[in-house]
Amino acid sequence: MGNIAALTQAISLTDEILSVLEESDFAAVADLDARRQPLIIKAFTDSIDEIDVIKSRHLQSLNQQVVEKLSVLKQSVLQQQQQMRTASKATRAYGAHQAQHR
Repeated sequence: MGNIAALTQAISLTDEILSVLEESDFAAVADLDARRQPLIIKAFTDSIDEIDVIKSRHLQSLNQQVVEKLSVLKQSVLQQQQQMRTASKATRAYGAHQAQHR
């Protein structure tokens, strides 16, 4: 497989990653990324003159989108965890209060 074919497949897998990120299917993201990494390495092993610059920039743009979506999802998960901790504390405090007044 040549570097252009590897680059094209890496772009395709990155598109798939973006799709499954919308569904929060992290197992699929991990699988797709594991398949994508060797393709990215292969795509950029030749000299820069032999690499399709337009496709390279497209892959770079897609990778940035993946990073941004993962960052947003991470923030969402952290926020949900904080809300769960706060709710848990409130529930324990209410339970303790109820136990004192029985």
